[in-house]
Amino acid sequence: MNLFANLFKYKLVRLYKYEKTRKDNRLNLGHDYKSSLLNNSLSKYIQRNDTMNTFILFLNDFFYEVIGSIKTLHNYKNYTVKKDDRNAR
Repeated sequence: MNLFANLFKYKLVRLYKYEKTRKDNRLNLGHDYKSSLLNNSLSKYIQRNDTMNTFILFLNDFFYEVIGSIKTLHNYKNYTVKKDDRNAR
């Protein structure tokens, strides 16, 4: 029995999203916080426990999605940007 089965199912990326931006050459997209959001801010003493480390991975993913949703809300405010543009800063 795997505890983590189907937990990250919401992160599946559909193929048509790549089709819209396959030839884009974007510069200055900002820092990617995917792996370093909580790892750099928490103590290594806390991270050495395997149970805490997996919990930190879940929290890191949650906070990354929250930050991404805020970027999406900024797209709704700005009427000159497409609403499904994930690369807006």
